[in-house]
Amino acid sequence: MGKQNQAQIAYNSILRDIQENQLTQGQPIIEEEYARKLEMSRTPVREAIRILSVEGFVTVYPRKGAYVSVLTAQDVNDCYEMMEAVEGMIAYLAAQQPSEEHIHLLKELIISMNEQKSLSNFHKWKEYDIQFHRTLHLMCANKLLTYHVEKLFHKTYQIQTQFVSGVNLEKATLEHQAIVDSIIQRDSEQARHYTQQNWSRARHELVNYGYGDKPL
Repeated sequence: MGKQNQAQIAYNSILRDIQENQLTQGQPIIEEEYARKLEMSRTPVREAIRILSVEGFVTVYPRKGAYVSVLTAQDVNDCYEMMEAVEGMIAYLAAQQPSEEHIHLLKELIISMNEQKSLSNFHKWKEYDIQFHRTLHLMCANKLLTYHVEKLFHKTYQIQTQFVSGVNLEKATLEHQAIVDSIIQRDSEQARHYTQQNWSRARHELVNYGYGDKPL
């Protein structure tokens, strides 16, 4: 296995732990532990940490080591504001010529999301939510757009799993249904509107839940 592949494996492992809050904000990332767990040297782990620091998931302090970045209210606001704009355009393009296969998949995901909403199972609901948004990305013909949205999407997962109780599953599921209805009708403007509404509502809810009245 080449060092590049090992670095990718280490990157995926650390990022997954950050997203799922196995590594919490401000927690140190121990190179030796990941090297041992992944059965590799520290070099690819160090490279993975370097990339994650460039992407904002990790903060590296000279002579102190690497730590999971601590998200401020401004970080959360900026991330969701970007997703509101960018994924709004993705939904706009996805609604122009949707395939029946993709529409069927979106409908099935809505059914699954409703089931998990009824069970108040956020983590399972979130799995279907991720599939929903990634399906929108697949439906978008502008691959440069979807490529750049992926890193932001990783960050939103980290934020939502940290503030589980701040996610309104009822409103979120209804917004996803409205997005699907708009796509079925080939109404690009409505698809963009409901997608932007989804991210805007989540942005305000999570900033308020996580940081209260602290100013941005």
